[in-house]
Amino acid sequence: MPDNCGNIFMKTIKALFIILLPLAVLSSCIDKENDDEIDDNYQVNDWILDLMEVYYLWNEKIPEKTDKELAPSDYFESLLYRTEDRFSWIQEDFTELMENLVGIDTEPGYDFDLYALDNETPRSVGGFINYVKPNSPAANTGLKRGQYFTKINDKAINEDNFRELTNELYLPHTLTVFDIEDRTQQKISFTPVRYEENPVLLDTVYQFDFRKIGYLMYNFFADDTGDGSQKYIRQLNDIFGKFKDEGIDDLVLDLRYNQGGALSTATSLSSMISGRNTDDIFLWFQYNQLLDSYYNQAEGSNYNEVYFENKIGTQTINKLGLSRLYVLTSGRTASASEVVINGLKPYLEVILIGQETYGKPFGSITIYEEDEEKQKTNKWGMQPIVVKFANADKEADYINGFAPDLVSMEIEELPFKQLGDINEKMLRDALQAAGINSSRFEIKSTLRSDKPAQTKPIWSSADRKPVRRNTYINNIKLH
Repeated sequence: MPDNCGNIFMKTIKALFIILLPLAVLSSCIDKENDDEIDDNYQVNDWILDLMEVYYLWNEKIPEKTDKELAPSDYFESLLYRTEDRFSWIQEDFTELMENLVGIDTEPGYDFDLYALDNETPRSVGGFINYVKPNSPAANTGLKRGQYFTKINDKAINEDNFRELTNELYLPHTLTVFDIEDRTQQKISFTPVRYEENPVLLDTVYQFDFRKIGYLMYNFFADDTGDGSQKYIRQLNDIFGKFKDEGIDDLVLDLRYNQGGALSTATSLSSMISGRNTDDIFLWFQYNQLLDSYYNQAEGSNYNEVYFENKIGTQTINKLGLSRLYVLTSGRTASASEVVINGLKPYLEVILIGQETYGKPFGSITIYEEDEEKQKTNKWGMQPIVVKFANADKEADYINGFAPDLVSMEIEELPFKQLGDINEKMLRDALQAAGINSSRFEIKSTLRSDKPAQTKPIWSSADRKPVRRNTYINNIKLH
């Protein structure tokens, strides 16, 4: 870090991390005498470097010499320690970045995974619909989970062109959709709109003889849409109030499509599940040496302890106090989802059903230029990794993901049952793992002719942007 910037940064570090999102960023310490000679790239890149030298978890790995004439995206990439960091990114428009974090995007409203359908060269590819978002353009077309598409805008998808073709899905487009169950094919038109996705897709309670099982499909972590209303987390708390009133014996938490989000929401959800209180540690933060040294001096040695919660604003958290939890996982289960899994492990039995999770024990903050005048030449938004998370037992090494206790893959059983149906493959496996043996379980024969050649997706709609595979720090309260 440049010497003349050091004092400015250190005086503002505490305010930045406690205020959090939106992050108030620092003015770049650029030699004002040379402003007229410095092009826009140089100014933005100087801003990037100054902030990365303070906050980036691997700041000691930033190269000593850098090329500030690069485009900002390339320059940001040149600073990253990719040996361990496959997560940090930068976007040209920070407002879009912040909206994406809370589930706002321009999209058609369907989530999908791409699978190779054969072993030809190049392999043909099909997109299997995982779920359709309520009140979206896709929902209005009648598209449903389990259907799959083989063409985008009348062009057959294969492993050579799928990246190019999927870029067309966020403009008006058509899909050639095949229905496995009734063996029909149709071409459906979609017009993407600005859409606010609710993190809760489905919640219900199942009665099996004398056992009640709660089920929650939760697809990302967000308190609200960024407006401070806390509407999503309050809705989640109401759902747990219902679970509590119903007296559920066990909970199946479906995180198979959940790639992360706000750490504050993850902390609240974990508090609802576990019933732990504010004297129990949920997480430990691990910062770079510069920040760790500062916080140790400013806040004391316990500055990095994050505790379970009792309140959401003025609302009391509804707590179940479960002794075990069943979690549905996939390779898309990442970041804040893994924080919940890891953070709860010291306190209750966490049983994973599905596939190995993604492996991201890190968190980020959103950095952008707050000064409106400077935003005219710098609208970039950075999302650098700044922290590693450990649970109460100081366990933090899950970079390779969490292995499932029971392997389960929805693609192995076609046609897909609808989400929430007790005969849906992964939910049924979880219920059986919980000891439910019901005559209501029916296993249909898999239609082998429709089964993909490989059971691991080669891409998904969530891969379009890294923003959803993320844990970001917002209003976490440090002890």
